[in-house]
Amino acid sequence: MVGTADRLYLGDRIGNYRIEVERASGPVWSEYRAVHLVLPRRAVLKLMNAEADHPQAVSMLREACLLDALHHPGVLRVYESGLHERRPWFATELVEGPTMRGVMTPGALELADVILVLRDVAEVLEHAYRRGIIHCGLRPDRILMTGRTRGFPLCIVDWGDARAHDAKLQQYVPSQAAWHYTAPELVQGDPIDDRADVFAVGVMAYQMLAGCLPFEGGILATVDDGTAQHVPIEVHCPHVPPDLAKLVDSMLAYDRWDRPSASEVYAELAWLADAYCTPVAMRPLPAAASLRIRRPRWTPVLQFGPDGAPMHERARTQNDDQPPEIEVEE
Repeated sequence: MVGTADRLYLGDRIGNYRIEVERASGPVWSEYRAVHLVLPRRAVLKLMNAEADHPQAVSMLREACLLDALHHPGVLRVYESGLHERRPWFATELVEGPTMRGVMTPGALELADVILVLRDVAEVLEHAYRRGIIHCGLRPDRILMTGRTRGFPLCIVDWGDARAHDAKLQQYVPSQAAWHYTAPELVQGDPIDDRADVFAVGVMAYQMLAGCLPFEGGILATVDDGTAQHVPIEVHCPHVPPDLAKLVDSMLAYDRWDRPSASEVYAELAWLADAYCTPVAMRPLPAAASLRIRRPRWTPVLQFGPDGAPMHERARTQNDDQPPEIEVEE
């Protein structure tokens, strides 16, 4: 069967891929699951709709280029791209799994697992920003919990709203699904950096720990009411470690300059993961070479006088402030 101008059907071909089933569709593009004709590979194929205009085509190709610039197991891999009937398309890795939305309620994960998930998300965002890319549309349904099937426990998908850090300023109109996770500077058309993604991670962290959103109706609605303050996380969750509570609260600051950067968030969460997620028995001990046993300054040495009787005297060294090390005989 041959597809219409907008839709493709089972058996239709694009490049070296054969269409299997339609996964999703929107006003600009349609998404299909496809199989490569030669390689043992299934992929997600994104094709621009026939009625989409030139700026939308550029936006779609930009997503493919930004994805190709990222080399991280927590990001989709781009296989190839091309034109089909003068419409751009690109094929990416097929990644399946439940979304992060399923673990957003308190108790769905242990505290240690919450820290690990947030750390892994921050690692991907920090990696992207070091390459000049900001996701700008992060929310739970765009994070897949993949386990260890790909060598990383999660994958951030759908980078259609992503921007380069030096891109031209433009106002962003969030969808209803993204409203609560959108940083205020994105909607206001202000300059952005990785702190826009940090805000989204802060909202998700607050939900996972407290079970509710930090700002009723979204931060912009809260600002319209004359305030931009959220209830501190420790009010809902007094059991949360103070370091984690302080970090989450700082990520939700209205002013982006009051938020930590993605690199700082990742470093802090990595420290928290080591502190709260690693059993004490499994923590590495200092190397033996770094352990130094010193003789206390007051330790007496046994000496003998001319008559053979023992006499005590304080140990003397060339530098009295640096006592000699004890030589331990095996």
